[in-house]
Amino acid sequence: MKYAMLTRQWVFFLAIAAPVACLPGCSGGRPTGSVSGTVTLGGSPLTAGLVLFSNQATGVGVTAELDASGRYEIEAIPTGEYQVAIEPPPLPAPHEMDQARVPRDNIPPKYKNLQTSALTAIVEPRANTIDFAL
Repeated sequence: MKYAMLTRQWVFFLAIAAPVACLPGCSGGRPTGSVSGTVTLGGSPLTAGLVLFSNQATGVGVTAELDASGRYEIEAIPTGEYQVAIEPPPLPAPHEMDQARVPRDNIPPKYKNLQTSALTAIVEPRANTIDFAL
């Protein structure tokens, strides 16, 4: 019984301590920067969608949601060169379909794939503004 209590305490401790201990080193000790910008399609803001940043060399991938003015923001991302893709927003859950208006997917197919989008971004250890005109 005493052993079971000790084990539960350690499991609880590790469940709390491990994620907290990772926070300072989640970027692998690499410097980070922030990124914000606007995505436009044909000169008008893209008002719904996701911006995907992927660094193939490090395996880092980050996603940011576009707001109603076409803006996105990533507060902390490891520095480096990223391939970028723009995807439509996820569909609402089935139980939300009656309430939500399904956004129109007008993003050209080539921009939805990291390999074909030709969009790139270089993140430096500072505040970066990177706009994408589709």
